[in-house]
Amino acid sequence: MTRHTRLLGAALTLVLGAALQPLAANSTGVSWTAEVVCNFRAVAALHPDPKLRNGDSLAARFCDAVLLPNDYAAARDVIDVDPEAYASYFYVNARSRHIDAQLLRAVAEGAAQVVVLGAGFDSRAYRFHARYPGIVFFEVDTPPTISAKQQTVVRVYGALPRHVHYAPIDFNTQSLASVLSAAGYEATKKTFFILEGVSMYVSEAGNGATFDFIRRHSAPGSRLVYDYILRRVVEGDYAGLYAAKGAARGVASHGEPFVTGWTPEEAEQFAHRRGFKVLGNLDAAALTRRYLTGSNGKADGRMPNWYGIVDARVP
Repeated sequence: MTRHTRLLGAALTLVLGAALQPLAANSTGVSWTAEVVCNFRAVAALHPDPKLRNGDSLAARFCDAVLLPNDYAAARDVIDVDPEAYASYFYVNARSRHIDAQLLRAVAEGAAQVVVLGAGFDSRAYRFHARYPGIVFFEVDTPPTISAKQQTVVRVYGALPRHVHYAPIDFNTQSLASVLSAAGYEATKKTFFILEGVSMYVSEAGNGATFDFIRRHSAPGSRLVYDYILRRVVEGDYAGLYAAKGAARGVASHGEPFVTGWTPEEAEQFAHRRGFKVLGNLDAAALTRRYLTGSNGKADGRMPNWYGIVDARVP
């Protein structure tokens, strides 16, 4: 039995077990979806084709192999057995690459701060530091996830870096304004805000409060990137939506159900109504052309067709 075969068998056992028996949310309170996304980024960072490889070379050090082995060939063996079950892997790779590109653009335009909302095991504060040592990062998430992140950073680097400010938030009792202010956030500085895999897990009112904060407490020219899912997925209408049913049931079984979705027009209007200028709204086809087309001219895989990513700016 080869090493790849053993890893494939282990991964399939994990996936099939999850399919047959709903799993409880992480008992530690740490976001399960954050761990899975980190795992997917770790695999995609090892892609043999530079056109398809993301830049998250730290992901494998920040998280465990939750669903896929942190070995590209072995992970791809698993994905190719049931590509629909792993459709989100392709989306995560495209999304990660797009947000990295937008961060670089924001810094080129003068952003001095980056706020990562729902930071999970995001590694941008650490892997971009050498290139942009003057940029201050703020990582916002629930106390259990922030605590796990800090422990991970200390394990990897030996200490918490001074350029990263951690802002744990209890959404039931604290406001984004209060926790960011306490962490040293400066509203007069041009800032890049990342909401990666956030809007679909937060109520529409909660999303509105976040957008309102950004609009009112950031300098002109600040940027925002957020992704969203189609409203139909939240409503349980999965007809024609690739991998939607399995994904919705999977996150719900881990205590992180989808609660908010928009049509593409609604996703843009949500920002427009709060005073943002929308710069772009990429659907699955556009993301595939831009980030998932390999050196051979073919798509690396089929991503879900019910995600979109919006880029916006504070006028």
